[in-house]
Amino acid sequence: MKHKSDKSCKMNNTKCVLVGLIFTQSLLSAQNLVVNSGFERMPGTERLRVAVLPCKFSMNPDVFNDNAVGWQTYTKQTPDLIVFDSAVACPVMPRPRRGKRMTGLIMYHPFYDSQFATDYHEMIQGSLARPLEKGKKYRISFYTKTNDTLGVNHLNLVFGRNTSIRAVRCGNFGFWFSESPINNKEDFMQSQVDMPIKPQVNWAAIVEADDWRKISMTFTADKPYRYFLFGNFFSDAVTDINISAEERQKMDERSSNEVSFWKKTKRIAYYCFDDFSIIEDKDIPETVEKTLLEKKTYTFNSSVLFASGDAMLKPESLPALQELADALKKNQGIRVEIGGHTDNVGGDSDNQQLSQARAQAVQQWLKDNGVPAKQIVARGYGELQPVGNNDTEAGRQQNRRVEVKPQ
Repeated sequence: MKHKSDKSCKMNNTKCVLVGLIFTQSLLSAQNLVVNSGFERMPGTERLRVAVLPCKFSMNPDVFNDNAVGWQTYTKQTPDLIVFDSAVACPVMPRPRRGKRMTGLIMYHPFYDSQFATDYHEMIQGSLARPLEKGKKYRISFYTKTNDTLGVNHLNLVFGRNTSIRAVRCGNFGFWFSESPINNKEDFMQSQVDMPIKPQVNWAAIVEADDWRKISMTFTADKPYRYFLFGNFFSDAVTDINISAEERQKMDERSSNEVSFWKKTKRIAYYCFDDFSIIEDKDIPETVEKTLLEKKTYTFNSSVLFASGDAMLKPESLPALQELADALKKNQGIRVEIGGHTDNVGGDSDNQQLSQARAQAVQQWLKDNGVPAKQIVARGYGELQPVGNNDTEAGRQQNRRVEVKPQ
């Protein structure tokens, strides 16, 4: 079922159906400045020197630099660009939080245990759609996940399966903002020994994240920064990990005294990352969960979730829908109705059909992403329940919506 846009309806002086979602309090109403925040966008194939293979640790800086628009890394480091493909057996990789892509970084790997002269941490630089504004406060967030097999499997590929490896969890997840891009030929970890830089924003506490966990911090810009470097900027000697100080000291001593590199137990903290976000703090709305529980309704915006006259969800809708899915999975005692509504432009039957199709599209996405089917029901109301004046454009826009209401 296809319908003309507002503009084409007025130009052709014909009736068309305009239905949708008003998302007055979604994260999508605020602009995420991070370019390609979930690593989903890739350049044209003519620019690719090295392809990225599904369900593999890429372990090649060219793969990361060539395949993720808006991101780059140092040529002496090997952060992983990980692609999930349901058609390929992928037992050692977690699913990305959403979409098909994420990145994987070594956040802790002390030089005591390695063949390097310095600690080995992997760093990635992201870019912003526009510079930060001096004096403004921003909310910085990302999602991360780990398990004890990730780091072990990663180092097994490098050193073989007979290598002794100890997976740990660590802290020091930092952002260093800059006005210029990095020189990716730099030996950054050596530079951190010679002339260290400190991140303006840093999460120092140990991150336990067996499931996707959101880390969020604030930052007031003092310059018009256009880039950010992300990773562990601190030495492993001062980075907290989830083993006791006594055990840690003994492992340091054993590694430093062991002549054979191959006999050393190699410690590693390896994390997956997805959905980086930098949003001006004043634009951050209340969470879906809080709004749904306290106000007993949640309303979404059509221009972001659907194209005009279409019932197929747009990729831009996924962060908002994921937030709703997370809220419902957390509160499984809540049963909600996904209600589709339209304005009164167009025929009654067409309005009813499209409102139902859109409500069902949201319902199906939630079910596909882990929300129990018993929690959600979809109903299309067409133009029967207006909340605004259909004689004005502002009123019609209010009426084109999908409401989520506890039952």
